[in-house]
Amino acid sequence: MGAQVQLANVALSVEPGRSSTTVLTVRNNGDVVDRYTFEALGPAAPWVSFAPDSLSLFPAASATVEVTIAPPRTPAAAAGSVPFGVRAVSTEDPSGSSAEEGTVEVARFSDVSLEMLPRVLQGRRLGLARVAIDNRSNFAYEAELGATDPAAALQFAFRPPVVSVAPGAAEFVRMRVRPVKPFWRGHATTRPFLLSLASQDQPHKARLDADGAFLQQPILPKWLATAIAALVALVALAVVLWFALVKPQVRSTAKDAANQSLAAAGLPTNQPSPAGGGGGSRSGGGGSGAGSGSSPTTASVAAVAAASGGSVGLTVNGSSVASGNGTRTIYVVPFGRTLQVTDMLIQNAAGDNGTLTLARSGTVLMQWSMADFRDLDYHWVSPTVFSPGDKMVMTVSGCSNACHPGVYYAGTLVTAR
Repeated sequence: MGAQVQLANVALSVEPGRSSTTVLTVRNNGDVVDRYTFEALGPAAPWVSFAPDSLSLFPAASATVEVTIAPPRTPAAAAGSVPFGVRAVSTEDPSGSSAEEGTVEVARFSDVSLEMLPRVLQGRRLGLARVAIDNRSNFAYEAELGATDPAAALQFAFRPPVVSVAPGAAEFVRMRVRPVKPFWRGHATTRPFLLSLASQDQPHKARLDADGAFLQQPILPKWLATAIAALVALVALAVVLWFALVKPQVRSTAKDAANQSLAAAGLPTNQPSPAGGGGGSRSGGGGSGAGSGSSPTTASVAAVAAASGGSVGLTVNGSSVASGNGTRTIYVVPFGRTLQVTDMLIQNAAGDNGTLTLARSGTVLMQWSMADFRDLDYHWVSPTVFSPGDKMVMTVSGCSNACHPGVYYAGTLVTAR
């Protein structure tokens, strides 16, 4: 009694995401009408389906069942030869159930992505970033990292320079960017570059690219000139205070003490004579001295006022919270002023997915993948500068729901030079 089964093809091949079909012939070797159900065996069992999923056969009768193998297009469907089995289970005689084995050759497929975090680096002598390689293929990915810039103004280094990423895994590589020629003063310069991955494994692409940029800043920050001007103003103010207040008080105190000593010894003092005699002459001399001292004091006060005029900045801060995809203007710099941003806080409290971009009048400054953070806190010694009329713009994209990222900034609004 029992069943006899036979596969029409015991060696199949299939591409993940598609299916391959063969036929299973089932014969009833028993003496009674029997009903057969089918089950898959082996590592490929989750991918196997039957049509129909059961048969009823008279004795010595046979019929066919369509066996379909459809591995998913995920790293779980590893490339290579995978064994499988099918078994016909007899309802009347379970011990007479029969099985047949075969193999399915799962083809390779490539699904690799490259991303740099952040996309815009900034610094005076060095910029640091992380390169993320995500391998969603069903076989390993090996590649070498490289980067080029059109002006040949940057040098690149990677640790490690060659990566090997297992199926369904991700690898992070440290990236260093150095300018070939640092500069001491001037405006920050944006230098675009192209990040690449080169692989020789098929069917992986021979090359994957990603855009990036390095915002090169001067070695001497702009705030240093402001600090020097403020220091000069303080020194000038100290000099004015010395000649206008402290020195006359010291001289007056010393003169009084000397007169008291002379009076105690019975000697004539340096007090002015009310009769206008010799004491009057001394008084006139003293008056002349006082008059000659008043001119430089007035000039010093004017110099302090000129040195400090327009150099004092107004502290500003602000914030903006998004409510979905779109572009929002956070701040517009008034004409005649320059905004120097020194602090910035980026929040993604709800853990939304999407991309958040911060730009200056169309020029991308920084870009973040919201899935990678909840809070990011930036503090710069050398501020990010927005010129008169520049707009600070926040753009949210790639959100499948109502994302709510937020941007808070703080800095100084100074007179444009």
